[in-house]
Amino acid sequence: MITQVEDHDSTLNVVNPQKVPSGVPWKNFFDSDGNLIVKNLDTGEKTSVKDLEKPVDPVFLRFATQEEQLSAAMTVSTFRTQEKPRISFLGKANSSLMKRTPLRDKRNVTKGVGHVKINSKKAQIEFDNLFIVQALRAHDGPIWSLKLNEKRNLLASGGQDAVLRVWLLCGQGNPEINWNQDYSQIFYNGKGTDEPKKQQRLGSEPSFSSSGTLSSSKEATEKDMENSISNREMNIQTKYPRQVLKPRPFREFMGHKLDILDVAWSKNDFILSASMDKTVRLWHPSVNEALRKFQHSDFITTVHFHPMEEGIFISGALDEKLRVWDIAEKKVITFKDRLGLITASSISRDGKHLLVGTYKGLCKSFQLKQDDGTWTLQQVNEVEVCSRRGKNSKGSKISGISFKPHSEEFLVSSNDSRLRCYQLESFFRTCKYLGHRNFCSQIHPCYSEDGEYVLCGSEDRQVYIWHTQPQKVPENNGKTEQNEWSEHFMAHNCIVSCAIFAPNVVWKDRKVASNSAIGRVIITAGYSGEIRIYENIDL
Repeated sequence: MITQVEDHDSTLNVVNPQKVPSGVPWKNFFDSDGNLIVKNLDTGEKTSVKDLEKPVDPVFLRFATQEEQLSAAMTVSTFRTQEKPRISFLGKANSSLMKRTPLRDKRNVTKGVGHVKINSKKAQIEFDNLFIVQALRAHDGPIWSLKLNEKRNLLASGGQDAVLRVWLLCGQGNPEINWNQDYSQIFYNGKGTDEPKKQQRLGSEPSFSSSGTLSSSKEATEKDMENSISNREMNIQTKYPRQVLKPRPFREFMGHKLDILDVAWSKNDFILSASMDKTVRLWHPSVNEALRKFQHSDFITTVHFHPMEEGIFISGALDEKLRVWDIAEKKVITFKDRLGLITASSISRDGKHLLVGTYKGLCKSFQLKQDDGTWTLQQVNEVEVCSRRGKNSKGSKISGISFKPHSEEFLVSSNDSRLRCYQLESFFRTCKYLGHRNFCSQIHPCYSEDGEYVLCGSEDRQVYIWHTQPQKVPENNGKTEQNEWSEHFMAHNCIVSCAIFAPNVVWKDRKVASNSAIGRVIITAGYSGEIRIYENIDL
């Protein structure tokens, strides 16, 4: 589909309201809601930008100009029209698509129904036996965040429908056995004065004692709980179906008024959810109401528990402030402002290093310290995440930051379709990963638990996988290593906003020593609200 901005002299490509020619009525360029009007040059049909298939990332939509939104919409639409016909693994297979599938695709599906084609320039493909094994209708609308808890037995998801859902990984035991501790000193300061008087546990009836201790009776049956939460399993055509996640959400939390942009887990399974409604809420899977609410002045784009001090969390928002909160006191104990619009952050495993990314492409490093009971934030370093020259020489929005396991390196994704790896102390760039498409979305990169692979979603509806040890990368005269040797596959029929590796406990019993990719499980989510799970089967 070819589109152009509707005009009468055919001289304008993109219209800015401030540049509309004098004497030309505004209604020729904008609809009644102020949305830019475009025309399909093939059919002559007119429509507004909002009706196009465009990215709906809330941060992008808030600050992008109408020209930028139109350009992004055209880019995403181009990805859709360039895709070759594929076999549908969801529902009944379409025989007409089979007839139009290129010969190489037909050879590719002989491994069985549900096999996923891997595209790569590499001579030896590691994820060649990838199959779809499960699909869930997880949310109504885009999913913005997927996070595993510390114990790797629960998965939290949040998105545009403002509902926080918790999913149980199969075969990982009952997480409730660890929920009988007294958390009152951490979160309620032993007072129990501002908790809700009546808390309802899903499947039981909890209450708070005068000291804030959580107690419960277990009278409700598991059957009642299952009936209260719908089964979200989707029927798929695959040779190797299996359940990685339980088809019913383990818990569903409602309370936010707008999109949930980020979630975080504590070591004792408390959850923080950051939302566009300008609040961060504290939850626990044993209670179906928010335990605490922390008000901000703008969208909260990122949130983290302190990994060593569970009663402390960090939030970043579009008001340019980085805040450190005391949960028990329900107040900010230290902050940094005027940092720019904060769009991403990450905290190291020891809690000493905090990285912050901004809308203008700056990545800033802070040391988070506690001296004599006083918490302080001290900026250590910063770098503009961009290329040395060319069209990407100016910083783009940072969409995600991830620390590499067992290493002093971290990975930054930005809206110039690049993943850049830096050393923590020197901020020297060690590697750049290329191949995926991310021009306007809040897509986060992810490492595998052992640090062997990098995983990232993409606006072209694919998931990209890089080995952290580049294979057959040519010499580049001392410049930063560029790893273009990715493997990628079509994961969804929409933008892939989240992609993570399942924890090692899910696949280690099937791992083969000769190929570390065999048995790996990948969990993906996209703008359609579906969660899809893929496994690299040992055939």
